[in-house]
Amino acid sequence: MRAVYPSQNLSIGLIFLFVLTLAGCEKLETLKTYFQSRTKPVAKTILAEPKAPLSPTPSPSANLSPAKTESSEMSTSLQGDVLARVGDWTLTAPEFKERLEALKQMVPDYDPKDRESNKLVLEELIRQQLLVQEAINKGLDQNKDLIDAVEEFRRTLLVREMVTEILEQVKVTEEDAKKYYDANKQDFISPIEWKVREIIVDEEAKAKEILIDLYKGIDFAEMATNKSKSETAQKGGDLGYVSQFPFPQMESTVQALEVGGVSGVVKGPAGYYIVKLEQNRGGEQKEYEEIK
Repeated sequence: MRAVYPSQNLSIGLIFLFVLTLAGCEKLETLKTYFQSRTKPVAKTILAEPKAPLSPTPSPSANLSPAKTESSEMSTSLQGDVLARVGDWTLTAPEFKERLEALKQMVPDYDPKDRESNKLVLEELIRQQLLVQEAINKGLDQNKDLIDAVEEFRRTLLVREMVTEILEQVKVTEEDAKKYYDANKQDFISPIEWKVREIIVDEEAKAKEILIDLYKGIDFAEMATNKSKSETAQKGGDLGYVSQFPFPQMESTVQALEVGGVSGVVKGPAGYYIVKLEQNRGGEQKEYEEIK
């Protein structure tokens, strides 16, 4: 999914940034570029030093319209290490520090000691929670598509955690790896590719005339350029290196040729074919040391 960020709206960018943090998305170059080119924060709330509690929660942006209910208002009496509260949701100093550390990992140029940027991040988290509260007040959390999406996301996270736990318990020794290699050598053979040229015409009689000319020594590439109806004609019929063929008869024909050999006339889906094998490569057994 492609997201487009307005050039002057860091708030939207940060919302997506934290959503992506939770989702584990790795495609953050757009966000990174946007964050680096942001305008100077306009928030006026001053954050405390990292080791001290932050100042009381800033007010949400005026252009938002949170529900006028008690649960959607921010508390003005915060205690202990609680930095912000929206309804039942709270954000503590340790939790905020974890958010900043995650942000730093995703955007290495982000400076977690930049008070103005941290202040902006805190305000955005609060604004985001206000939107969540408003959505709940409107009953959007009961939308079936949303519920299904959340459940699917939950399943994905559980699978990821389970796989991680399983892999952490897997210990593979050098002896185990070598035994697997020896028992599955057929899986470690480089794929065979054939460098092929083709000539395609509509009529069998015409194909046979071309074949006779080729046997007389006329250059295959020149003949393909002048006679073939294929899209490859402008390249002298060059298909490049291929490992898959458009139809089975062509594959078996090419595989039966010696390097430099020219086939007979073969009927195919686009007409009558003549092919030449120029080179082949691959098919070598990869050594254990190369792939272990």
